[in-house]
Amino acid sequence: MINKLKVFLYVLLISFACNQSFSQNINTTYIKDTTCCKKNIGNIILDDFKVSFNDGIRTFSTPFHFKTKDVIITASVLSTTALLFTVDDELRTYFHKQNSSFNDNLKNVGNYYGSVYTSLLAGSGFYTAGLFSGNEYIRTTGRMVFESFVISGLITLTIKSVLGRHRPYTEDGSTKFEGPTFNSDYFSLPSGHATAAFALSTTLANRFHNIYASIGLYTLAGISSFARIYDDEHWASDVFLGSAIGYFVADFISGKKNNDCAYQIYPTINGLKLVYNF
Repeated sequence: MINKLKVFLYVLLISFACNQSFSQNINTTYIKDTTCCKKNIGNIILDDFKVSFNDGIRTFSTPFHFKTKDVIITASVLSTTALLFTVDDELRTYFHKQNSSFNDNLKNVGNYYGSVYTSLLAGSGFYTAGLFSGNEYIRTTGRMVFESFVISGLITLTIKSVLGRHRPYTEDGSTKFEGPTFNSDYFSLPSGHATAAFALSTTLANRFHNIYASIGLYTLAGISSFARIYDDEHWASDVFLGSAIGYFVADFISGKKNNDCAYQIYPTINGLKLVYNF
């Protein structure tokens, strides 16, 4: 099943790169990046790095500009996570009873899809294909995959190391927290695989604009979340919070919700350059 998943990912990449209908679904055509005629590959990559850097700044500064809707969504995610805490032990027992060869294979697929390798493969594949074909939309998709993966991963890793929640297999219970730590046995909350899986699926779904592709992508992300509970690596509340982080970060990056920011920050040889847009 792992090989089938690899084939599925390659098919998505090839289809997106070659089929004009994906671009037409967003009211555009197969557009080649004309900047490639004026800039060399190094300059294009540098420009993309600057965009990624700014997207990171904007993402991390977003909580300071929350609107009422954003506060409600954040409160809902945290409340649901807290509610799942009350049933984490029961859900762990339930998933332990679901052992079967089918679920074992499903778990392998989920663990593979939520791995670092898959996100790096997808991001580099799209970016390279777009860079050398001159297709800006495909290249941007690859850049967004990287951005969503790195930014959501940093958020998840920070929370993990600060809270230090014990993983289920430690048999210490769902309410045991170590505090600040770098021991992977206490890296339970949130789930990194769930974060990566939903970040990847959300980015590609937002860029593909195809209902069937979206169903497949989110199904894979859901399988990744299932795998982490089934494998006794995470509690249900871990995968829920991780999934939410991956989804909302990727939706911010690939949904173009950060384009109206009034400032940009560029890395330079002498430090950082702040530019205001009036």
